[in-house]
Amino acid sequence: MKNNERLPIKFFAKREVDNQRVEPGGSRDLPKWVLDEEKLALKSKAFVSTVERFKEEVLKKERTNSLIPLTIKTRIIDEATAKTHRRKVTDLFRTSSDNNVLGLADSDELVVKLGDSRATDAIIKRLKNTDRYAYALSCIDDIEEFTPFITETNKKEPVDYKVKLVNYQNYEQNVSVQKYFEKSIAELKLDFVKTKYTQDYIIYNLKSVDTDTLEMLKKDESFEAIFSIEPMPKYKVTLDMDADDDEIDVLEPQEGKNYVNVGILDNGIAEIPHLKPWIYGERWSAYPEEYIKKTHGTFVSGVVLYGDKLEGKEWVGLDGVKILDACVFPDTEKEEISEDELIRNIQEVIQKYHKDVKVWNLSISITRTVDEFSFSDFAIALDSLQDDYNVLIIKSAGNCKNFMTGRPKGKVHEGADSVRSIVVGSIAHKQSDDDLAETDNPSPFTRIGRGPSYIIKPEVVHYGGNAGLNGEGRLVKTGVKSFGIDGTRQQSIGTSYSTPRISALAAGLYQEMDEEFDPLLLKGLIVHSASYSKDLKIPNVERVNQLGFGRPQSIKSILHNSPNEVTLILRDEISKGELVDIMDFPMPDCMVDDDGYYNGQIIVTLVYDSILEPSQRAEYCQSDIEVKMGTFDTKKDRDTTESNILNPIGREGSQNILLESCYSKQKLKSNSDDFALKERLLIQYKDKYYPVKKFAVDLSEVTDSNKVKYLTKDKKWYLHLNGLFREHIETKAEIESTNLSQEFCLMVTIKDPSGTKPVYDKVNQKLEEYNFWHNNVKLRTDVEVRV
Repeated sequence: MKNNERLPIKFFAKREVDNQRVEPGGSRDLPKWVLDEEKLALKSKAFVSTVERFKEEVLKKERTNSLIPLTIKTRIIDEATAKTHRRKVTDLFRTSSDNNVLGLADSDELVVKLGDSRATDAIIKRLKNTDRYAYALSCIDDIEEFTPFITETNKKEPVDYKVKLVNYQNYEQNVSVQKYFEKSIAELKLDFVKTKYTQDYIIYNLKSVDTDTLEMLKKDESFEAIFSIEPMPKYKVTLDMDADDDEIDVLEPQEGKNYVNVGILDNGIAEIPHLKPWIYGERWSAYPEEYIKKTHGTFVSGVVLYGDKLEGKEWVGLDGVKILDACVFPDTEKEEISEDELIRNIQEVIQKYHKDVKVWNLSISITRTVDEFSFSDFAIALDSLQDDYNVLIIKSAGNCKNFMTGRPKGKVHEGADSVRSIVVGSIAHKQSDDDLAETDNPSPFTRIGRGPSYIIKPEVVHYGGNAGLNGEGRLVKTGVKSFGIDGTRQQSIGTSYSTPRISALAAGLYQEMDEEFDPLLLKGLIVHSASYSKDLKIPNVERVNQLGFGRPQSIKSILHNSPNEVTLILRDEISKGELVDIMDFPMPDCMVDDDGYYNGQIIVTLVYDSILEPSQRAEYCQSDIEVKMGTFDTKKDRDTTESNILNPIGREGSQNILLESCYSKQKLKSNSDDFALKERLLIQYKDKYYPVKKFAVDLSEVTDSNKVKYLTKDKKWYLHLNGLFREHIETKAEIESTNLSQEFCLMVTIKDPSGTKPVYDKVNQKLEEYNFWHNNVKLRTDVEVRV
């Protein structure tokens, strides 16, 4: 067995027998917090009184034929925020084919529509029925009128305001309310710009609103449909560069070779000799030449094309790509740009070029940190674009100056909470005398996670420079290398320049593979390959927050295995009510050690297209996939005539080995080998709806008692995937008669750390033995493959 052999990673597909149905479960007993009869009566009386007062407003709206329904909010007790409890409350307020529960105002507050007096009467009747609705009444802590979220500015001069309307979860009603709102704004002689951040997520930019007008917007009944008002964000991009004396030859595209295109969403690219041969087509720009600065876009493009060569390292291993100059950002020293304008520019250029340009680099940092509770409008717009046009956006995490005053790193910037994008932080490529970060550790200026609802952002990091303060307290930088607009070599620092390395990696993987463009596959490959440096100095529990899943490997390393390892890819879709349970997972017998126990290392990465709902704020991700992998004793026949049993075959003695409870706490604390330093990853995802999940385990770290229970050579192996969906999207699907499903890409690497066992060959044999379809990832270049 030659360990330097390069063997392609493999796709495999589940068999028909691996498809199973989700079986109903759960206890029918009421939770302990459900109130007794006396307390329920008191709560019912109070709620009925409140809603009867609201009914007077509803009747008034009916008499005046108002387009805007009354909106209230109900607060849920902490114990009842789970999906099963939420459904009880939704059922109480759902009175017709419409879902009156519109979304979340806060993590524990539901926004509810009182559409008419008949619906309000029905709700009052239910609030009085303490027998049937004891569960729902106990869930509710309070009911009150909904008021918009309003953020004012301290500026005395007129300001542009960003306005969102309530989403009434009804297309026709939303359209009518929008028209009414626009008519009311026009009557005030206010200029506004309407932007579709997604197909049904509309943002209004009200221009030059003064204090008096804002007060009127807050109080006038014509504007009751407003959900939130805040100053419209304005963005600025700057680039500080230092001269570098290094020389590098101009690279020319290889004649006859088809290169993948990368879109550079930035402030323009200068046609310097090093970049000009690689520019695809003509510049797309929303601005005249005198408003195009080109500094930032040129530097970013230089990193995409020459990043490895300028540093003398093979960090990415890219063999050239074409670049599209997409100037979506003006020279902000001459002209400001608002969030809605930036989004419209990005939408327009991606819409025009999405068939030819699939990977887009967005290194523009928006200087507002993410909200822990709700996803930013900018992120929502980026997610929608990627869904609509089947593209992948690589987004910078943002930069932070807190290190200059000794404060902790700030959270990632808005836009870096985009669920579909790959978000990139920065690590130091080297350390000079005054630099704060050691090599391969987080750059002092990088921003860190988590994102909203505790999702992992950034997912990965790459080299973006180092910085510190000299003896006089002045900023010093050890930059990464690229080009200035005059073609000279320059150095600079920022997550803006770690990000294009990941864009180059994604484009290079797509270019190397002879497969259809697949954002989930590319994202999965990049995250799956990522790891931490053995020189990383931050605590294990902090690694994911600071570096995501680490720095990815190079293109060739990602696409190939050695004989002592194998990477299997399952690319599929899972629907509501279905699950995947592979009871013949092809774990090779050669992984059993001399003592009769399974040993070795297993890395599991799952990325999936969660269903997204902007109106649900913290619950923007409306679907999830649970993944388990482990051992069991035997298959068993099950009696499907019994209630709640839908699947004829099951497992006995199952154990998920991706759980931290299986492993020795002492061994997990140890950093005695490369796997512990670089790969080990055990995150308790629990009920979190993470769009990316990764586990890396070493079976040698399983406790002795668990080895005896779960890792003996007679054990069988399974892989289990189960789709989960939140209450809101389930209710919406019921109303619209649609099926819920989500695509996913699962990757499993099995590795023998001793490098002596023929894992690749043995897994191939198992795949044949168990009748799995499998195929090597198709590559455009020849590789060494043994027959």
